[in-house]
Amino acid sequence: MNLINIQDFQLLLNQSIAILDIRDTSAFSEGHLPDAISMPTTSLPNRLNELDENTTYYVLSHSGRRSDIIAQFLNNHGYKAIHVIGGMKALRKEAA
Repeated sequence: MNLINIQDFQLLLNQSIAILDIRDTSAFSEGHLPDAISMPTTSLPNRLNELDENTTYYVLSHSGRRSDIIAQFLNNHGYKAIHVIGGMKALRKEAA
């Protein structure tokens, strides 16, 4: 399983990476990372055609539980996905 801890993920944020934010639209609108792609978990299976199989996606959820599942799902369907451990909750905690 491809995964990254929040500290290593933060080091990548100044680079051009693809962040797939799978939180619901209200959570996304309350705050998200710049250039993050909003693709809520409930709509993701129907929107796979919007993703590029040659791009590596860093999958971000609220606490990291759903992003683990979704990253595995994407990897099983031929996409390159990395689970961000701890999600936005850990990212906010690190930034505080």
